[in-house]
Amino acid sequence: MAYQATTLHLLISCPGDVTQEDREVIRRSVNRWNFNYGQHFQLTVLPIWWGEHASGEFGEHPQDTINRQLVDSADLALAIFWTRLGTGSERAVSGTAEEIERMARAGKTVTILHCTRPTTNSDLEQQTALRDYLRSLEPNALVMTYTDEAELVSRIDNLLSRQATLFMARASDTKTHALEEDPGVWPSVDFREKVDTDRQGRLRTRRSHFIVLTNKGRTPAKNVTFSIEPDDGMILLGDDGVIDVIGPDAEIRFPLALSMGSPSQFNCKVKWQGLDGKEKENVATLRPV
Repeated sequence: MAYQATTLHLLISCPGDVTQEDREVIRRSVNRWNFNYGQHFQLTVLPIWWGEHASGEFGEHPQDTINRQLVDSADLALAIFWTRLGTGSERAVSGTAEEIERMARAGKTVTILHCTRPTTNSDLEQQTALRDYLRSLEPNALVMTYTDEAELVSRIDNLLSRQATLFMARASDTKTHALEEDPGVWPSVDFREKVDTDRQGRLRTRRSHFIVLTNKGRTPAKNVTFSIEPDDGMILLGDDGVIDVIGPDAEIRFPLALSMGSPSQFNCKVKWQGLDGKEKENVATLRPV
C-alpha cells in the first residue's frame, strides 16, 4: 500500500578494509527496517556510500567531491572501522575521520562502530593509528563494537529505531509549536437586540451592531488600532483611536453606525504590538447581519 514518507540519507563511511559483506549486511538491514517500520514512522532510510553513489569529477580533491556530493546532504552517518584508520590528508587523519568531523560540526547524528572480528592484517602502524583515534573519540562518542553479522544487524536496528523515534518527536514538537503560535487580536462583528414600543404602543426590535476586537492570545496586546475598508462612516467618531492594552481573552466593543447605504461586507485590519515590541496585524472580512 502506498504511503507518504520522509527520506533520510544515511551516509556509510568506512576505510577500504571494511568488507563488502558487512556493507551488504547494512544495506539489507536498512531495507528490512524500511519494510517493517517505514510506514509506521512514515520514514524511509536510504543508505549512501561513495563507492556506489559518488560520481567522478576532475578539478578538485576526491574527498572534496565526496563531501559536496554526499556528506553535506546526508542526514546521519554510520562510520565503521575494522583494522585500518585510513589514509590521512591535510585536514584530517583519514577520509572517514574527516567525514565524521564534518557531520558532527553540522549537528548531525554520527554512529561509530568498530568491528572486532579477527583479522590477518599485520599493518601494525594502521592498527595503532586506529586504536589511538578511537581513544581520542571516547570523551565525545560512544563507540560500539560488533564481531559478527547478528551483532551488526542489531546495531543497525537500534540506530534506525532510535533515529526514527527522535525524528517523530521533532516532527511532533514542530507541529505543537505551530499550533501554539499566539493568534493575537482578531476582529469580528456582533449585534445586540432590544425590544421596546413605539409611540403607538407597538412592539419593535432595535438591533445595534459592534466591531469586537478579541485578544485570543496568551499575552497582552499593546497599542491596538483598527480600521475598516470601505469605511463609509461606519466607525463612530472618536472610536478609532489607540487602545493601550487588551488583555488575554479580553475584548473591546465599538459601535457601528450602519445605514441603508452601508456595504454588505468590509475588511477590518487590526494592528498591535506584542511583548517583543514587534508590530503585528490580522485582517478579516466581516459581514454585518
